[in-house]
Amino acid sequence: MSVRSCILVGTSVAVLLLTGCAGPDAPAGDPSPSDASRSSTSTPRDASPSPTEQTPEQAEPSEPAAAAAPPAFEDLVVSPSGLGPLTIGVPPESNPGAAMIRWSPDECADMGVDDPGRWVTTYPLVDGGYPTSLAVDDVGVSWIDVLKPGPRTAEGVGIGTELTTLQATYPSLVAGTPGPVSNVWWLSAPDGYLVFETQGDDDGLQPAGTPEQVILMRVLTPTADPDFATANSDWVAGGCL
Repeated sequence: MSVRSCILVGTSVAVLLLTGCAGPDAPAGDPSPSDASRSSTSTPRDASPSPTEQTPEQAEPSEPAAAAAPPAFEDLVVSPSGLGPLTIGVPPESNPGAAMIRWSPDECADMGVDDPGRWVTTYPLVDGGYPTSLAVDDVGVSWIDVLKPGPRTAEGVGIGTELTTLQATYPSLVAGTPGPVSNVWWLSAPDGYLVFETQGDDDGLQPAGTPEQVILMRVLTPTADPDFATANSDWVAGGCL
């Protein structure tokens, strides 16, 4: 055999071997079965885990709001429109001074009256009596008494102020009809009346030498008649008699 024939035979054998290894229909780029299996069972990297539902925490019940405290009695300013925030002519329930008063259903029941129950002050008793009292009609608060020292006008007049100072402070003060044991004076304004009763030692109700001075004050509606005296009597705002 010649050298050329040997080369041709060797080349043919090599081609046949290579063709048999490739297989007839298998594409060169197809993934193997094991690769496909791994791809179908693996979790995608960008998949987000499903959110876990959480039961919302229940809020603790809030404490009930504390009742509003009334202003200090000695800090109250009295005027023709009322006593501090307690306003003349305004119903008790909606009154700006509602914290200063309360409904007492049994008030005056022990007096045998036909209509027990009164609006009374929330301030503590002083010497066994209310330091202030009030009367209520169909419109609202109609009469406020200041019976104990503490509240004063914006100009500083209050229980214990001498008559001469009262008159000097308010030149427009109107003199009313003298009562049995006191004198009556008032200031008028569109909102109402501010009445002062004064008393000296003439009737022996004040220590000897006591100058005539303010012993009580009251606020009345603008439609009321301010010309009456109540000193040393049971005639008070919201009284049982």
